[in-house]
Amino acid sequence: MDQIAAMRTFIKVVEHQSFTKAAQQLGISVAMTSKLMQQLEESLSTRLLSRTTRQVNPTEAGQFYYQRSLALLAELEETHSQLTHHNQQPNGTLKLSVPMDFGYLHLSPMLPLFRERFPDLKLDIEYSDRRVALVEEGFDLALRIGHLNDSSLVARQLATIRIELCASPEYLALKGTPATPEDLKHHDCLVYSLTHPDWHFWRGDEQCNIRPQGPLRANNGVALTKAACDGQGIIWQPTFIVGDALRDGRLVRLLPEWDKGEIGLYAVYPHRRFVSAKVRCFIEFVQECYLAPHDWDSALT
Repeated sequence: MDQIAAMRTFIKVVEHQSFTKAAQQLGISVAMTSKLMQQLEESLSTRLLSRTTRQVNPTEAGQFYYQRSLALLAELEETHSQLTHHNQQPNGTLKLSVPMDFGYLHLSPMLPLFRERFPDLKLDIEYSDRRVALVEEGFDLALRIGHLNDSSLVARQLATIRIELCASPEYLALKGTPATPEDLKHHDCLVYSLTHPDWHFWRGDEQCNIRPQGPLRANNGVALTKAACDGQGIIWQPTFIVGDALRDGRLVRLLPEWDKGEIGLYAVYPHRRFVSAKVRCFIEFVQECYLAPHDWDSALT
């Protein structure tokens, strides 16, 4: 049995849930596909596929083998690419996970330039704030914002983003302007539900943590910013979301003498000896756009 051929065939069978469709895509017979799957299961002494009259699904062991096969074949292909110097112009499909707000506001507008620069590379992007399992779900790369948990993944910081506390002039005219972090306990706070529940403030050696309360909680920073611009309350959000509203006056910075902290923009990818050309070119592109010469906060200071 050709182990690599069997592994590639198995991947196609799982993805198409069909021996026939897998055989058609690979250009081999259905009989050969079935034979390779039988030999593969026999060599592993493990049942990888559950067959019905309508479709084929991986068993629990088969799902594990599928994920490992994807990673191993990607590593093999990248090794060949490195050794044969065919990685100057990346191709194939780059599967990405990007934060919803950052992706919509800042990545999407740059995609035409990326596609122009790398015309042979296809993008498969999931816009979501959930923490995807990169290896298990077949992602090549994730952009993540905030503080990362320790893991076996590689995390490369691409930019630093400041946090701001702000509200609309209309809200402040109606409810007053907080003079200290403690004053926020008496204000309508608009709370982002996917981060730490406390708002943190520093001034020299002094630190203050506030548990915000208010009429609105949401898992989307853009929606909260819109609510703040409409006079509904005070928000604590990164400058990549509120920057435009601060620059054009729809929002006003609050407690400027207090530091609200910073968060990082990271590229996260599986730990491999060789970083694929498609991953490397995307990381370099994001760095070029958002790290240097770009300054998230230059117009806000």
